[in-house]
Amino acid sequence: MDYQYHVPKALTVIARGWKSMMLIMIPVWPFNASYLGPLTLYLYFKYGRPTRSEETHLQHPDSAAKPARDPSSDEPHNHCDMETGAIPHAGHHMSPMHYMNSMKDMHDSGNQENMHDMHAMHAHSTDRPMWAAVMIGVFHCGSSCVLGDLVGEWLVYGTGASINSSGLWVSLSVDYAFALFFGIVFQYFSIAPMSGDYGPKSLMRAIKTDFLSLTSFEVGLFGWMVVFQVGIWDYQIVTNTWLYWWMMQIGMVIGSLTAFPVNWWLMAKKIKEPCAHIRGGGGTLPRTVLCLLNGQ
Repeated sequence: MDYQYHVPKALTVIARGWKSMMLIMIPVWPFNASYLGPLTLYLYFKYGRPTRSEETHLQHPDSAAKPARDPSSDEPHNHCDMETGAIPHAGHHMSPMHYMNSMKDMHDSGNQENMHDMHAMHAHSTDRPMWAAVMIGVFHCGSSCVLGDLVGEWLVYGTGASINSSGLWVSLSVDYAFALFFGIVFQYFSIAPMSGDYGPKSLMRAIKTDFLSLTSFEVGLFGWMVVFQVGIWDYQIVTNTWLYWWMMQIGMVIGSLTAFPVNWWLMAKKIKEPCAHIRGGGGTLPRTVLCLLNGQ
């Protein structure tokens, strides 16, 4: 007896759009849900992923012009290609690299005006209000701060590093270093797919943008860390306690508040681009994940 896999309803609801979403944005949402759950869920479902029409257009741009499939046809139906993770369709299948290659051709030919128009259409294909675009930008740097804290805090705790018998000041330095590293990586893989430029220019833009954005986030987080460690608990709570990480969650919320006006300014001055919700050639999901989402 053949067993046919059916995608769970919860996975269908949550993961819809992942096949067309910019890859670097997929982990951003769960990281931020760890401290701003309700707001993260609202922005994800409202503005954080492609609409159904956008997703359909990206995967099958000519589908609207094609006649319905004949049920009696011998063509394979809804069969997942294990090499690409794609499902054959009556229309022409758009390659996941299509957008990036178009941008790259424009970049190489010096057609900056068309490249800018295509980029703008790609990055702003939904009517996303400014506050939402800014908050999603804050989420982007917040996710790198979560990663930086998870790595840095446990590293300092595990090694027992301290200054004047306290690990707080070491933690601040190590957390910031890891957060900045992850932030630049996250920012680079947001900028490069949108621009089609994977060279040093995009790396420098990522460093410039994320330094200001991430530092403004850490000002709020680190300020709270000093307050709760020194002023409230007198260095008595340690990393391996639930209380410590609850305090860190509060710090992340405060960091989001201090980062919001800076990210607004960066976007208003065109220093930082709003995070695109549609993939611009930044790779494809692993084929096993694609087949899982396709119900194969």
